[in-house]
Amino acid sequence: MSYQVTARKWRPQTFDEVVFQDHVSKTLKNSIEKGRISHAYLFSGPRGVGKTTMARILAKSINCETGPTPTPCGECNNCREIRNTTSFDVIEIDGASNNSVEDVRELRENVNFAPIKSRYKVYIIDEVHMLSPSAFNALLKTLEEPPPHIVFIFATTEIHKIPDTILSRCQKYFFKKIPVDTIVGHLNTIVRHEGLRISEKALYPIARAAEGSMRDAQSLLDQVISFSDQGRGGDSEIGEEDALSILGIVPLESYITLLGAISDADASALMQEVHRVTTLGVDIPRYVNGFVDVLRTIRLLRNGVAVHELLGLSRDETGMIRDITGGFYDEELSMMFRIAGELQSEIRYSSNERINLEMSLLDMVAVKKAPTLASIIDRLDDAAGGPGAQSGNESAGSSNRPEPAARPVEGKKAGAPAGAARVDASAAKEIYRRWEDFLSSIRESKQYLHCILQPSAVRLVDDILYISYPGGADHTYYSRILESRNLDLIKREMSALLGRSIRVMVAPEAAAAGPSGEKKGGQNAARAEKISENVPEDPGAIPPPEEEMVKNPGASEFKPVNTTVEKIKNAFHGQIIEKGDG
Repeated sequence: MSYQVTARKWRPQTFDEVVFQDHVSKTLKNSIEKGRISHAYLFSGPRGVGKTTMARILAKSINCETGPTPTPCGECNNCREIRNTTSFDVIEIDGASNNSVEDVRELRENVNFAPIKSRYKVYIIDEVHMLSPSAFNALLKTLEEPPPHIVFIFATTEIHKIPDTILSRCQKYFFKKIPVDTIVGHLNTIVRHEGLRISEKALYPIARAAEGSMRDAQSLLDQVISFSDQGRGGDSEIGEEDALSILGIVPLESYITLLGAISDADASALMQEVHRVTTLGVDIPRYVNGFVDVLRTIRLLRNGVAVHELLGLSRDETGMIRDITGGFYDEELSMMFRIAGELQSEIRYSSNERINLEMSLLDMVAVKKAPTLASIIDRLDDAAGGPGAQSGNESAGSSNRPEPAARPVEGKKAGAPAGAARVDASAAKEIYRRWEDFLSSIRESKQYLHCILQPSAVRLVDDILYISYPGGADHTYYSRILESRNLDLIKREMSALLGRSIRVMVAPEAAAAGPSGEKKGGQNAARAEKISENVPEDPGAIPPPEEEMVKNPGASEFKPVNTTVEKIKNAFHGQIIEKGDG
């Protein structure tokens, strides 16, 4: 017997053998068992997923000599003729080459003749969407009222091109793309039965290249087997390199090398890898598509998505990508993905694809060099947990930020003697924990407010929660950006957490430290209290004096201001942590 390709040799012959289309198989088997055989079926879905195969199995089921049955015997004359496409009663028509109105008129004349040997005369029209509009119109009447011995089975990859008048007269079944893991499992079954030795690592790139089509996967498997020159029962094993060579696919290590160079901002290493890839004659657009897939995988991993099931990666491949994930922030991956998407569009019309690839990769290096909001927040977190904040006992809570050592909490009055405002260490820890709980609760929902409040410190004195910023920060600035609605939110949430009503004020540390604090910042504190209570200020009130104003300062007393640094600081609502000598 002459050689048969794998796709034909392993074509399913029963409903149960069709891979990953159980929703269609089960419905058709039930309809046959109950005698509810329709006169017109429409099978829609991607190429190579089993539409024509399912149509032939349905034809066998309703024409089997033991049927109609959902399990055709495969041995009777009707089953054998349908399997070999020699049956006079099962007519397969290519809609792409028989799409004229004359072809349909001939079909209409032939449907009136009874089947020769079988129970039903079955017309399987593949790529039915290729019929002309006049051909569809000619088919309408026959399709609506066919003879009782006629069954139409239409197959198409583009259901949207079929007129609604045709669709409304058919039972519609939608076939799905086959997942990578399912394809790999079926290919493994074929390999074992054929007595071949192929590494599972080699099957994964074959399955991904098939893009959900079992027929394409089986054809690629034939190519890989031929390329390896392995005979039946041979000792050598077909490895991943064989599969990648015949498919023209670059191994995942190349993308890992690119990402490692981007993470290290190493432009030289990037250009070396691009040179190596182009020298091998790799198709650049396909290479870029693979790189986009890897970027997608990394971002999904960072967001807790199980990419093994979603993208059809092997365990080893998932581990390799997971190792590189920690070198990127989510913002960086988002910008890199946009650059890669623009590269995919530009490369179609480029006369030199390599230049476009190189420039886009250098853009990604620039993204990695530029500070992101996430990296700035990390630096602020590190600064807040630095040596200046660690003097004293550390908090036993789960926060990464150490607890400041001394925080005055409960006092009799803001203006009472210093001895009356005794520091209760356990109460201080309680306030600190409640404040951390509040910050955690707004981390996702109110990121802007969380970013402003994170470097702050709090003190509770006489039911007044003082918010202050270390390092001589400008509290007038913070009083301005912490709007009254934000202060109301802090007051409401912290009152609930503490179990009693409190007020909220933004003030320097001295304003919350005791009698000297009140005396020094009395008017400013009163003004902050009005803000926290949403009480409008008296327009006729005397503005508070500027306590640290220097009269007639000399030129030498002014410090030069770097406008660029100030713009960055204001954009991110930050503060100067450390100044260099330069």
